[in-house]
Amino acid sequence: MIKSKRQITNLRPDFERIYASCIIGAGFFESDDYYRHDQERYWRSLEIFCELDLPRPARILEIGGGQMAVMCSKLFNDECVVGDISDQFIAPIERQNIPFIPYNLMSDEEHSAKGAFDAVVLLEVIEHVPVPAYVLFERIKRLLKPGGILFLTTPNLFRLRNLIRMFLGIEFLDRFLLPQPGQGLGHQLEYSANHLDWQLERAGLSKIFIQHDELGRVGHSSKARLARRLLAPLRLRPIWRDGLVAAARN
Repeated sequence: MIKSKRQITNLRPDFERIYASCIIGAGFFESDDYYRHDQERYWRSLEIFCELDLPRPARILEIGGGQMAVMCSKLFNDECVVGDISDQFIAPIERQNIPFIPYNLMSDEEHSAKGAFDAVVLLEVIEHVPVPAYVLFERIKRLLKPGGILFLTTPNLFRLRNLIRMFLGIEFLDRFLLPQPGQGLGHQLEYSANHLDWQLERAGLSKIFIQHDELGRVGHSSKARLARRLLAPLRLRPIWRDGLVAAARN
């Protein structure tokens, strides 16, 4: 297999076609409106992911969601697998002939897919898990091949939305608790870039990059979209941008 960066420059029309037919209306966890508003986030995440040196094709595990797995399978013929705690939303994955494996980040049990993947992807996942990120990363390391890459996106603790809510005395994190079986959690913890860097280092992963990025977010309501337009100049300061994107090598 050849290791190289993926060429994505001319793939936007293909991405939009696949996204419209395989993501919106496919029966994933979130509403169709959610996926319409977040299309740019998925495109931007894919753009950054394609900057990594990965085999062609690559063996990729996406934990949660499965949208990136669909994109990489369709656009690059990667051998993708989706892992999640529940198979409730497995239908959109099965329709694309993408295998599903039960995988619970809260569990420390060894998995049969040990050392099987060139990359593990987590899009907006770690903020929902009430466990220090380094513990999750140590578990994910077991699934990576030597030299394999962990790629993740997560909200930035210092994003403007959080700073404004904190100034106004409004809670912006969910109650920190251990979930009951089948219970979904809101944001348990959001990380700064320095904190995320520490978590990766503690897990014994070698950082490739951590960057602040808006990730194409546009807001899910008219008020949110207006606020984003008004506050856009402040986001020229990277530390106030909405998201963090990180990649680290096993």
